[in-house]
Amino acid sequence: MNEKDLSLRKVQAERSQTRIRSGFSHLSKLTAKLMGQKWRGGERWPALLSQVIDRLKKEYGCPWLGNFHDPIKEIFFILLSARTSEVLYVRAMEKLFEEFPSHVALAKADVESIMDCIEGAGLGAKRSRQVILVAKRLVSDFGRNPAAHLRTMLPLDVYKYLTSLPGVGPKSAFCVMMWSLDFDVLPVDVNVQRIAARLGVIPTGLKHYQAQQRFPRFAPENRSRELHTVFMVHGRKVCVPGKPKCGECVVSDLCRTGRKRSGRLSQ
Repeated sequence: MNEKDLSLRKVQAERSQTRIRSGFSHLSKLTAKLMGQKWRGGERWPALLSQVIDRLKKEYGCPWLGNFHDPIKEIFFILLSARTSEVLYVRAMEKLFEEFPSHVALAKADVESIMDCIEGAGLGAKRSRQVILVAKRLVSDFGRNPAAHLRTMLPLDVYKYLTSLPGVGPKSAFCVMMWSLDFDVLPVDVNVQRIAARLGVIPTGLKHYQAQQRFPRFAPENRSRELHTVFMVHGRKVCVPGKPKCGECVVSDLCRTGRKRSGRLSQ
């Protein structure tokens, strides 16, 4: 085993011990901690959500959603994806990194050059400035290999750093931590929030930051990435905004909204 492998194993062991000492070995406990929330245990919702995940995995599998293993690319990917359709932000990301293949190149770019790459996704000067500012911070703080630095950091340090970047909020930080850094955290996007509310786990009408604070506390142990992935797919295909396709839903009998719409739950 070479020195690099030994160093990586040491970092992973330190991360694990920190989680254990802090009492946050459960993935959703870690999410709650980072959001400044008290952990709420219990068996009802984790058990129900496990059934939901199992059925949705049987229906869809657990596909990779186009996110990046590289945390630096993932930061920019998430920046471009906010309030933009999937087709458009994927195209914008491809064009951006064809023109500027690294964060160092992005840090040297001007706003107009970035806009040329991303305006087709409906993104303008504000997002272009955020891309440049983030790239400059990464260069200033970590030089040419910021990914290596992020991979050695403990969860709270990573979370604080990511949310200090322009345009990166809690959900975006959790996406980077989950997809690229293998932390057990749960990002709550609009699809996840909508399904959680229709199931009856969280109230309807919450603001996004409230849903991000509340929902992860009910997730089953060690299943955050599965939950996030299958809810994303189900929210795009069946549990859509407006009028959900409950007649096509494989979890409608487990869902408060599905039971109401079928008359199985009293109004």
